[in-house]
Amino acid sequence: MTRRRPLPTARFLAAALLAVATLTGCLGRDDALAPLVAIREPKSGTTRTTEDLRIVGYVMDDEGVAALEVDGTDLLAFDVYAGERGKRFVEFVFTIPDLGEGETTTRIVARDVSGRTSTLLHTLRIDVTPPTLEIVGREALDGGGTRIEGVARDDVAVSAIRAGDVPLAFAPAAEHRFAVDVPEGGTTLVVEDGAGNVTARSVE
Repeated sequence: MTRRRPLPTARFLAAALLAVATLTGCLGRDDALAPLVAIREPKSGTTRTTEDLRIVGYVMDDEGVAALEVDGTDLLAFDVYAGERGKRFVEFVFTIPDLGEGETTTRIVARDVSGRTSTLLHTLRIDVTPPTLEIVGREALDGGGTRIEGVARDDVAVSAIRAGDVPLAFAPAAEHRFAVDVPEGGTTLVVEDGAGNVTARSVE
């Protein structure tokens, strides 16, 4: 006696049809990727530039770039970008004039020829205030020279301290206490923050 295979249920047939429809839709899509937007310089973080801050970056897409808006203005509409619309790789440069100290965020939106969009929020902190350096202690060394104790402070973070050409090892922080042995004749202590602002002081 031959056993017949059971017929597919209605639920199984519905699931199979849905899977085929989904697969067909995926295979028939011409453009599956949104544009990629990247900033080359300056990277998101802290900078000390306040006049005509220059932003450099690029956008790429597998089908072509249709628009590149910076805070609502399409850069590709300007003459300098004539012929760039529709290309798969577009480099761009723009400036942000008259910035004051503090945080600024630029909204960059790229749209490809299929209408897909990508948004990049590029945030910078404008810092033009140099760090401070306070000498809190001095101790004469037996072999000559002086041990200097100090405190470096910054409103964001102290990123580097150097005694002459010798950097001190520490993790960036808003405040860092340090001690350094200074040879006879003295040296220069240099404190730098993450934006590149510098404070220098001669010590003996």
